[in-house]
Amino acid sequence: MRLDRRGFCSTVAGAAGLFVSRRLTSAQAQSRVRDSAERSGGEIQADVVIIGGSLGGCAAAIAALRNGLHVVMTERTDWIGGQLTAQGVPPDEHRWIESSGANSSYRELRKRIRDYYRRNYPLLDAARSKPNLNPGNGNVSRLCHEPRVALAVLEAWLAPYRSSGQLVVLTEQRAISADVEHDRVRAVTVHSVRSGRARVLVGKYFVDATELGDLLPLTGTEFVTGSEAQSETDELHASEMA
Repeated sequence: MRLDRRGFCSTVAGAAGLFVSRRLTSAQAQSRVRDSAERSGGEIQADVVIIGGSLGGCAAAIAALRNGLHVVMTERTDWIGGQLTAQGVPPDEHRWIESSGANSSYRELRKRIRDYYRRNYPLLDAARSKPNLNPGNGNVSRLCHEPRVALAVLEAWLAPYRSSGQLVVLTEQRAISADVEHDRVRAVTVHSVRSGRARVLVGKYFVDATELGDLLPLTGTEFVTGSEAQSETDELHASEMA
């Protein structure tokens, strides 16, 4: 078939329209999730509600999502990732981290951070080929890197779950109260630090992944602060008095 200039332009325009329509389908799916989460005074239900988008919160979310559960995760700041992102703290790891002492998901996180630098940064060949690349070449950690890189990696990791609606992430949210029946948490109310709106999060399971245990006093959960005496735990190296 002969294709003249006008036919070529028409074909390209049609292909572009198809591409845009597919992109819009994905965008519409994300918009539905966002609209559901942003309804003023609305209630959001999930299998697992995670208060705190810290590194531990993200790990809990990934574990639940991999097992097919629906998750809502809130974060008080505008960045998920906790110490690796908003707090700017390099990974605090032991000396054997490259060979042992880490689970598979944490190893995957470390690999994705290194791969991000290999893909997006103009590294020297010698640095790029290092299997245990330390992007910042620092002494405080074997994986010194920029907070924004950890954020990009975590966002990309969670993106498929967010776009499908299996995960809802609410940033700039602070837990203000909890609905507790006997010893069971039924719901947690969060407050938007930006808009002032409150919404109720209902779940079967609740995870406190805040950095300071914010959910413990709200739910009336028994907890102690500080260290325990040796008489309480029989811990060999604990102090006799605490």
